[in-house]
Amino acid sequence: MAISSLLRRGKSVSPSQLVFIWFGGAILAGTVLLWLPVSLRTPETRMDPAAALFTSVSAACVTGLTVVNVADTFSPFGQAVILVLMELGGMGIMTFAVIGFRLFGLRLSLSQQLAASDAIYQNDASREFKRTFRQILKITMAIQGAGAALMAATLLPGHWGEAPFLLWSALFHAASAFCNSGFTLYRNGLEPLYDNIPFLLALMALVTLGGLGHLVLNELCRLPGLIRRRERKPHWISLHTRVTLVVTALVIAAGVPGVWLLGTSGRGSRLWHAVFETVVGRTAGFNICPQTLLPLPTVLLVVLLMFIGGSPGSCAGGIKTTSLAIWIARVKSNLRNDPNVNLFGYTIAPWLVSRARILMALTMLWNLAGIFILSIAHPDENLATLLFEQVSAFGTVGLSLDFTPRLTALSRLWICVSMFVGRLGPLSIALWLAPPSRGKVNRPIGRLMVG
Repeated sequence: MAISSLLRRGKSVSPSQLVFIWFGGAILAGTVLLWLPVSLRTPETRMDPAAALFTSVSAACVTGLTVVNVADTFSPFGQAVILVLMELGGMGIMTFAVIGFRLFGLRLSLSQQLAASDAIYQNDASREFKRTFRQILKITMAIQGAGAALMAATLLPGHWGEAPFLLWSALFHAASAFCNSGFTLYRNGLEPLYDNIPFLLALMALVTLGGLGHLVLNELCRLPGLIRRRERKPHWISLHTRVTLVVTALVIAAGVPGVWLLGTSGRGSRLWHAVFETVVGRTAGFNICPQTLLPLPTVLLVVLLMFIGGSPGSCAGGIKTTSLAIWIARVKSNLRNDPNVNLFGYTIAPWLVSRARILMALTMLWNLAGIFILSIAHPDENLATLLFEQVSAFGTVGLSLDFTPRLTALSRLWICVSMFVGRLGPLSIALWLAPPSRGKVNRPIGRLMVG
């Protein structure tokens, strides 16, 4: 009754407040559960509340940074808690806010439906929200299930005695990959699976699909039916989907030769490492080699890839591929003295151009502030390490130059805040802190006889 009453009162809160309430509640609940003895691997294992909070934030924000070793610290129950938090963050907190309301027999207000629609589909709520909500859940579970099955098929042969752990590992890593999280059940990341190419290919496919966004995946699933019905070509995929797919492909196509030319860790195939580092390092925190072995130019290139991130409405962070496309189109228009910003044959709405510009500025300012704060907490650390850690946290990537375990109390707190801001988006938080002012009403002009 208490929860139902709280949810009923929640119908009067703004959409941005609803996101903060549910997201913050999930993080606090995860913190408590991870701190309990049942979540720890052995009775002798100790977990301080600060480490539990950091892990909960990292899981809910689908980042993957940890100050403790997941394999050595958490029991299967604790790992399951991390899995649920990843799913929460990966699907989007508004999605689970909708589920929470429906579980208690409540309905979202129109403004809350609009907020959920914008977070999930970026489309008209009255048409798309009810029609595609279940479809997105089905697509997500189907992709993760298929990925888990493929991973299990690569792990089980020759190791049937470890079947329970390997099946759990396949399920956990499939969810972690699709949610672009980077959490792993192995002590040294995915280094033990460096030679398991089929497993890593499945993982890269899940990371890429998870970074595209729910709207894009929904459209791609509907595309074969549209082609069979021979619908007109412009109706096959939306502008958003086209921009997302093209920019994602271009970023990967530019990143692979970049990493290959600048250098890798020196272990195994240089080309294979370049492909994995680009595809996975862009949005997820998995590693098959220690990041500390990367040359400095490669580290800076990975920072750029993490800064760009995935796509809107996806499990990934960063400035997003569509924002990058609009920003580049704006620069191109300015160079040509063209007042319109054009992209793929469309003129982008001025408010979208302004939003992308503000997002870029806020992101740069936040990360600069983060590097400054980290330098105060770690004055002896080199700049590249601090830059990598900050952008990785903000981009909810989870890669680290072996720096996360050395974070102080201040830097841990800042990294937690950066992960939180990176997952919700700096522009969303800025709008929540400074909501737009109400526009002035233009009243009819009155006419009177004077004199």
